[in-house]
Amino acid sequence: MRQIVLFLMMCISVQLVAAQGIHFTTGDFQEIVKRAGAEKKGIFVDVYTSWCGPCKMMAKNVFTDEKVGEFYNAHFVCVKLDAEKQSEHGFFKKYKAGGYPSFFWLNENGDLLDLHVGYLEALAFIEKGKASKDSDFPRQLAAMKERWEGGERSIELVRSYVFGALGKLDPDRVDVCLEDYLSGLTDEELLSEDAYSVLRSCIRSPDKKVVKQLILHADVYKNYDKDFWINMYRAVVRVGSIMYQEKPKEYERYIQDLKRLDSPLAIMYYDILEVERLLFDHEYGKAIPAIIPLAEKYGDEHKYLYSQLFYTMIIANYFREAPVVDEEVEEVIRVADCAMKAQPSQENLLYLAVAHAKREDYKQAYAVLASMPMFGKPMLSLALYRYLNLPFVGSAYR
Repeated sequence: MRQIVLFLMMCISVQLVAAQGIHFTTGDFQEIVKRAGAEKKGIFVDVYTSWCGPCKMMAKNVFTDEKVGEFYNAHFVCVKLDAEKQSEHGFFKKYKAGGYPSFFWLNENGDLLDLHVGYLEALAFIEKGKASKDSDFPRQLAAMKERWEGGERSIELVRSYVFGALGKLDPDRVDVCLEDYLSGLTDEELLSEDAYSVLRSCIRSPDKKVVKQLILHADVYKNYDKDFWINMYRAVVRVGSIMYQEKPKEYERYIQDLKRLDSPLAIMYYDILEVERLLFDHEYGKAIPAIIPLAEKYGDEHKYLYSQLFYTMIIANYFREAPVVDEEVEEVIRVADCAMKAQPSQENLLYLAVAHAKREDYKQAYAVLASMPMFGKPMLSLALYRYLNLPFVGSAYR
C-alpha cells in the first residue's frame, strides 16, 4: 500500500511540474553538462535580459505552457541565464548571444545543436526543440572547420561556416575570417557579386579598407543590390556618426581617410556626415536648412537622403529637446514632405505627422495619420517612439 501511495505521489508530482511549464535549473556549466550526461538529456539554455520585452513574453506565455513543459522537461536540462547579471557564468566562455532572447540547444556534452534569436510561439518552440535533438551540427562544424583550416576559401564555405556556423557559435571570429577571405581575392574577384555579398556583411562595423572598396567601386556593386545606397548610408554615414559620438579621435582619422579618396562619392559622404555632425551637436538651425539642398545636389539616385536625415533628426533629439522655432519647423515639415514624395511609406508619413505635431498643429498631424492605411512599409521602429516626445496612448488598450 505504501508503495502504491508513493507511486501516485510521484505521478502527481511529475504532472504538476509539466503543468507548470519548463522546470529551469541552476548551477555552473560543468555541473549542468554532468547532469545532462547522467540523465541522457540535451541542454536548453535561455539567454535573456531584464529589459527585453520578447524575453518577458516567452517567460509568461511559452515557458509556462503545459505542452512545452512536458516536452522540454523530458528531453532537456533547462537553464535560464541573465546575459548581464550572470555574464561570468561558464556558459558564456563558450557561447555568446547575438540578441535577446537567444535560445541554445546543446547536446549532453555541451556542444551546440541549434540556436535561435527572438520570440517563438509554443508550437514552433517545441518543433525547434524536436529538430535540434536530431541535429548533426557538431559533425558538420568539425568538417567545415577542417576545410577552412586546410585553406579552402570558397564562397559556399564562407556562407556555411563563417556566416552560418561561426555566426552562431563565435561571432567575434566572423570579421577576422571575412578579412582573411577578402584579402585573398584578386582585384577582379573583388568586383564580383560574391565579394560584394561579403563586403555587405561588414556594414555593421566596416574598417577603412571595406569603406574604400565600397566607395571606389559603387558603380559596379550597386547592380547587385536594390538597397545598395541605403546599405552604403549605414556603412559609411551611420557608422561614422556613431564614431563621432563615441570615439571622436577615430572619427577624425575616419574623415581624413574619406577626404583622401579620389571619388565624388567620398565628397558626398563627407557632406552628409557634416550635416549629421551638426544635428548631433544640436546645431539644428544650421543643419536643418542644409538637408533639402544636400539631397537636391546629389540628384534622384539619392532621394533617400530626405528620409535618412529626418531619422537622424529624431535620434539627435530634435523632437524632444529643440525649442519651437517657426522657420525651422517649417523646414522640417518640408523635409518630411520631400521624403514622402520621394518614397511614399508609413514611415515617412509618420515623419510628416510628427513634423506638424512639433509645430503643435495636431489637427493636421491627425489628418496626415488618417491616411496611414493607404501606404505600405517600412514603418518606423517602435524603439524610436521615445525620441518623438509623443505619449503612447495605445498602451491603455494592450
